[in-house]
Amino acid sequence: MIKGKFVVLILIFLTAIVGTLFILIGPNVLDRSPGVFHLGIRYADELTVDFTKHPKGGPGAYLQIFDNNGKRVLKQGAMQIGRNLIPLDLEHLIDGEDFLLQIHANNYRPLYIPATLSGRSLNPAPEDTAQWIERGWHGIDPDKPERSDYHFESNLLGVRLYPN
Repeated sequence: MIKGKFVVLILIFLTAIVGTLFILIGPNVLDRSPGVFHLGIRYADELTVDFTKHPKGGPGAYLQIFDNNGKRVLKQGAMQIGRNLIPLDLEHLIDGEDFLLQIHANNYRPLYIPATLSGRSLNPAPEDTAQWIERGWHGIDPDKPERSDYHFESNLLGVRLYPN
């Protein structure tokens, strides 16, 4: 049988090998992998009895990403409560461009969030809502608290949707 000292030494040796591989290969893998956007969805009324009319994952929210011209470049549907992983299609998303994220669900108010793409990451855009209102996006009203109930960091977005 293998003694306890040898088991510990083998585990330390294997950990060192795996750690070295992460250090050497890790950055190269990240450069080749597509960007993944993490979207967390919650509902303001999810703890009410009325919310039980929806299936287990909620009413199913939708994410749409629009470019500066108002053209939809990405649509993702049937997202559930909690974290949803969305691959970013970098063929349609242009680096350095501004985009408008629209998150909505049936019988819930839509949420509009400006974003910009840098590399493979969607980041919060400067709060220049005037440019989007000029383009016809009248749902943007940062003065209403339910319109700004979100937290946005690089490739991470958490939103709370409010019923109509």
